[in-house]
Amino acid sequence: MRQLSFPSVFILLTRSAALFVTQTPLIAQFSEEGWVFKGQQDNIQVYYRRTEDVHELKVATTMRGTLSGVVRLFDDVPNYPKWGYRLRSARLVQRVSEVEMYYYVCLDFPWPLSDRDLIMHTHLKQDPNTRILTSTSRAAPDRLPEEEGTVRIRKAHSKWVITPVAPGLLSVEYYLYSNPGGHLPDWLINMALDVGPRQTLKNMRALLLDPSYQNVRLAHIRE
Repeated sequence: MRQLSFPSVFILLTRSAALFVTQTPLIAQFSEEGWVFKGQQDNIQVYYRRTEDVHELKVATTMRGTLSGVVRLFDDVPNYPKWGYRLRSARLVQRVSEVEMYYYVCLDFPWPLSDRDLIMHTHLKQDPNTRILTSTSRAAPDRLPEEEGTVRIRKAHSKWVITPVAPGLLSVEYYLYSNPGGHLPDWLINMALDVGPRQTLKNMRALLLDPSYQNVRLAHIRE
């Protein structure tokens, strides 16, 4: 048993341990930064690295879409469960500005583990020259009272980097560090590093093709 940097609001686990045993063994390839290449499927690359008692996660892919569409997707907190794998619920806590907010999410952990929840404080910025979008979030665990029967995640940090590479084509990189608390079984750790990240990015990719995201243009975002 060991702790995991559980893939936060967007990257959750399935309830079925049987899915894990069908996975092929990990073949590790180490990068200069210490990242281990977990695998690639559907043009989605998954990496992880061990830091002290937790894992960090990085996922990279390309998607069809616009920068405004991605920002609208990030701003639409109640609809996070549409694309975040096994996400139970999400709600906006406070909209500070068009580039800053607090939001709450509840993560559906498999029985007999208790569900986890967390509050994230998010800042969005765009480089005026490269047009690269960066969305950075950190846990704000005391923003709301803890809920009975749910474990509050107190340590979490995530970052999305969205880079326009061609008209209508985006490079997407997601990084996560979080500690869900408690000891988790190895099969659950492996699931968090494999199934959840890929399914979340696939869901996001599909949703960005919807006209409500394709056709939006935001005044504070440069395409």
